[in-house]
Amino acid sequence: MSNLTNAVTVVTGASSGIGAATAKRLGASGAKVVLAARNEDKLRALVSEITEAGGTATYRVTDVIDRADAKALAAFSVETYGPVDVLVNNAGLMLFSAWKDTAVDDWDRMIDTNLRGYLHAIAAVLPSMLERRSGRILNMSSVAGITSARAQASTARPSSSSGRLPRACARRSASRTASVCRWSVPA
Repeated sequence: MSNLTNAVTVVTGASSGIGAATAKRLGASGAKVVLAARNEDKLRALVSEITEAGGTATYRVTDVIDRADAKALAAFSVETYGPVDVLVNNAGLMLFSAWKDTAVDDWDRMIDTNLRGYLHAIAAVLPSMLERRSGRILNMSSVAGITSARAQASTARPSSSSGRLPRACARRSASRTASVCRWSVPA
């Protein structure tokens, strides 16, 4: 990772897995990292780990399902470190259920997190990036967005949408901001 020294970087879904690993790497690369997730204990521990290793990090307990919470995260980031340079849109939820189970409540939770949550985070940082004509948005997507196992079928649509979303956003914003991209990771 290069050119990240002092880059204000927000990582959603930062309390575990790929989000936590990404936050650690960003901190080690000199970015000013703002961690966001719902689990405060894990966020606090991760901030300690990053700062003890010489990095700069803080956190805000955030639920990206709540549009106002995502907007408050962006405001917190600006107040703490300055305008957001990078958004790692990583918050995601994978609930396993077969189509025949019609687990509609699970489907709603996945759509709220994996699609609406992405949109809320983008909406919170994109206006400033467009105004500054600078910024990067990395939208993480599970492999379920490309192909899925039977028990992951209900995850496929929200994940594929979060994968297509960056392309549409990038086309529309390309001349106004740096880049929006998708990064698929194995589940």
